[in-house]
Amino acid sequence: MARDHARIRLDIWTDDDWRELSSGAQWLYMRLLSDGTTSFAGVADWRPARIAAATADLTARDVEMYAVELEDGRFILPDRDSEEVMVRSFVKHDGLMRSPNVAAAFVKAHAAIASRVLRAVVVDQVTRLQEAQPDLKGWTRSEVQRVLSKRSMTFEEGLAALPANPSRNPSGKGSGNPFGIPSIILPDPASNPSGRGSVNPSVTPAPTPTPSPSPSSSAGTSSDQGLEKRVG
Repeated sequence: MARDHARIRLDIWTDDDWRELSSGAQWLYMRLLSDGTTSFAGVADWRPARIAAATADLTARDVEMYAVELEDGRFILPDRDSEEVMVRSFVKHDGLMRSPNVAAAFVKAHAAIASRVLRAVVVDQVTRLQEAQPDLKGWTRSEVQRVLSKRSMTFEEGLAALPANPSRNPSGKGSGNPFGIPSIILPDPASNPSGRGSVNPSVTPAPTPTPSPSPSSSAGTSSDQGLEKRVG
């Protein structure tokens, strides 16, 4: 059984966490949700360059930057070693356990997950779904119960166990310059009112010119010398 459509809840657009995402992060989430590789376990291929190739302008680095938001918001969980990514709410919202047949497809998809961490986190998501909706028909399948008995991890435990996003700020704090572009120091208008040249140019003042003797001064000096001779 192959997926041929994706379920998107209409109330996603009123969700506060969703509306805090950038348009790029929202696009990436929708891209993964509707990706042809996304299985009935909510796990898709994680190949940023290939994901970016679906657009005319994005790069693999852009995809990783958008993934930072989605990881922090608990929307997705990528395992970069196995090149897989889990859409966290997929199991909850896709109606997998409403039908025994679809539940069986989920079991096969879960077994095909290469990442041990993602397999465990999916088990936790299914366990939560059973606690919230215990009457769904899919729980009657014995193979589903076997999945529920496997090792489980919370989303937070999985995030801590997996390799960090290479685009994440090493300090672990938010960055006003997420793309790593070197900071540019702008000139201070107060130090350079003209707005031209360098910010604080070193200007050597011109020497003060020595005043030339005025004609009257020269004449007065000659007259004094002549007077001294006559008096002498």
